[in-house]
Amino acid sequence: MKRSEKIIIGIVTLGLLSALAVGGTMAYMTDKEDKVNTFTVGTLDVDLEEKNWEPEDGESLVPGDTLLKDPVIKAVKNDSYVRAYLIVKDASGSVITDAERLGLITKMIKYDDTYNAAAQTGGTALKKGTVYSEADIAQIPMVNPEFTQVSTGTAGKYCFNYGRILKEGESVVLFTNIVVPAEWSQVQLDKVGAFDVDVVVEAIQAKNFADAESAFSALDGEIAAGTVVENYSSAG
Repeated sequence: MKRSEKIIIGIVTLGLLSALAVGGTMAYMTDKEDKVNTFTVGTLDVDLEEKNWEPEDGESLVPGDTLLKDPVIKAVKNDSYVRAYLIVKDASGSVITDAERLGLITKMIKYDDTYNAAAQTGGTALKKGTVYSEADIAQIPMVNPEFTQVSTGTAGKYCFNYGRILKEGESVVLFTNIVVPAEWSQVQLDKVGAFDVDVVVEAIQAKNFADAESAFSALDGEIAAGTVVENYSSAG
């Protein structure tokens, strides 16, 4: 089944709900006339899709395999600041913390800057089904450089802030491919073992924030105050 999970988060607008109430109408009197003012609470709608990925694509990887795995974030309604967590887990669902194992896994995750996020079509720098060596992919980044990595304090859990506003209707991809270098042997494959790469996206409205830093700070505050994190969607 193809992944298409919807995230609807009103991080800042949640504060308005208690003041205005859903669909609330407020009226005030002036010395000239009676004016009725209607306020609509905005919603934030962000999709996380992997149209080119099926779970069976990741089964029985061998050296030389190149797959298209492309978590695309799209702002469906309203402009937003977004950040993405890349979480590497073992077969039991536990976050992998072994440094050597993580080093090999993250070496397989790549971003092709010729990928078309709007159309969700593969690029030309890394082609599905093409064999690449470690040298071939050495200079290709793990994730889209438009995302800035910030520390989570947890090995195996990587956080990336998107550095600009994701405008309504725009799409951006975090990474595009899984590549197993051709010269890897059973030694590397045994060390890597079975693993999952989960992507979790959090979004907050862009309006009324001076920059991404202040928006993410507010988002952290909302989560710390009890915003339900389970409302966020993920792709595995």
